Amino acid sequence: MNVDQNKKKTLKTLKTCKKYISQNTLRHHQQNQCHFRVIAPNSVEIEFSVLAVIKIFCCGVCFPAILVSRFKGIMKFVSCFRNFNSSERHLLQIKFWKPHEILSSKHDSLFYKIKSANVKQSQRKAIIMKLKHQILRRGQKQDYLHVGSFQEAIRPVLLMAQVFALMPVNGISSNSAQDLKFSWTMVRTWYSFVITVCFGICSGFNIVFAFRGVFSFDSVEGIMFYTSIFLIALIFFRMSQKWPSLMQQWQQVEQALPQQSSEMERSWLAHRIKMVLLVATTCSLTEHLLSILTIVYYVNRCPRFNNQPIDSFLFSNFTQFFYFFEYTTIMGILGKIINVYSTFAWSFNDVFVMCLCLAMTAKFRQLNDFMAKYVKKPTSRAFWIERRRTYRMLCRLCGAVDDTIAVATLLCLSNNLYFICNKILKSLQKKPSFTHTLYFWYSLIFLIFRTFIFALWAAAIHEESKRPLVIFRKIHREYWCSE
Repeated sequence: MNVDQNKKKTLKTLKTCKKYISQNTLRHHQQNQCHFRVIAPNSVEIEFSVLAVIKIFCCGVCFPAILVSRFKGIMKFVSCFRNFNSSERHLLQIKFWKPHEILSSKHDSLFYKIKSANVKQSQRKAIIMKLKHQILRRGQKQDYLHVGSFQEAIRPVLLMAQVFALMPVNGISSNSAQDLKFSWTMVRTWYSFVITVCFGICSGFNIVFAFRGVFSFDSVEGIMFYTSIFLIALIFFRMSQKWPSLMQQWQQVEQALPQQSSEMERSWLAHRIKMVLLVATTCSLTEHLLSILTIVYYVNRCPRFNNQPIDSFLFSNFTQFFYFFEYTTIMGILGKIINVYSTFAWSFNDVFVMCLCLAMTAKFRQLNDFMAKYVKKPTSRAFWIERRRTYRMLCRLCGAVDDTIAVATLLCLSNNLYFICNKILKSLQKKPSFTHTLYFWYSLIFLIFRTFIFALWAAAIHEESKRPLVIFRKIHREYWCSE
């Protein structure tokens, strides 16, 4: 009888033991790793370590179990997978005895000594598999249905913001504003706080570098960039504390608004905000890649460290910091990470304010379109009383939103205007390469374009809020009332 056949028979015997235990003895299912020992009176000893097979948890307590079974022709001695205490192998050691029958009795029985280990491997695997199933699962019908709320529409923007340490609000994946909260005990809050402190440190280094080094127009540009980034991070950190109450007020207004009848109407705002986020992120990423190419151009021609292009690139990317400290690769990598975070925060301020302007315009339009349907239809006084109350709620919401994002809007416009003027002034300079020319004109056009779009969408709120006056003029005289 070869070893493979012996092993198969042994595993069959172990399955019998496992089946009996799971059905008749222990009901604990929290165990992932068990060291098993079976003792029989006729010099029979079985020892094995089972991983994610016998799901029993005994906390180091020995449980006796009486096994009623019949073993015939138990195989010869088989020894494999040494190292009994190893959790990576199955250990199986069987001492041979002659063919006979083992019946349950007081003196003739099998005792199972189970020592559980503190390993959570199967639970970890189950969690990972659950996450994979949720992320990689196929789309279902409910994934493409929308409720039409602003909290649902703004969710991708907030998720992207929290990746880059902005808007540390918990509960953004929920459709209910009651689940939103800001807490200092959350990891995302301290993550955002640490990144904000890093922005402040970079801003301070740029200011000191500009006044201790050569004070020039380029050094002022660095001060303006990192100072505005630091202010943006502070504004959004403060805004995250007001966000739950603002969204609760927004949800109350949405409940008072006329319900959207079709799926296309409910999904319009969400799709529009996703497209804004996608286009803005893609354009910002392209601009950042072009800026990297301009740095690579100087690194190739004037390397800081010979035969070390990566270190030279990291040094050139964060020169204001290494003016005071000696360069290390770790600090260079951290500097590049902060630079990437700063680039996103600079663009995110515009994207966030544009999305809020787009949403406010959509809510006014939702009310106006509903009223326009009843222009030539018989209406009562109560109908217009309800519309007037809803319109006043929208106006109060618009004022609350304006109070929340007023500083962010001012910073957004002033920041864009400064850098537009800065780049127009630099347009008179000769560019050293085609990459610099491409980066300069792309950055200028993108900056002008997003400023132009931002101004138009902000003005659209005022235009849509005046539209009820046009609707009222079209109402028939017999349906006219003071409301």
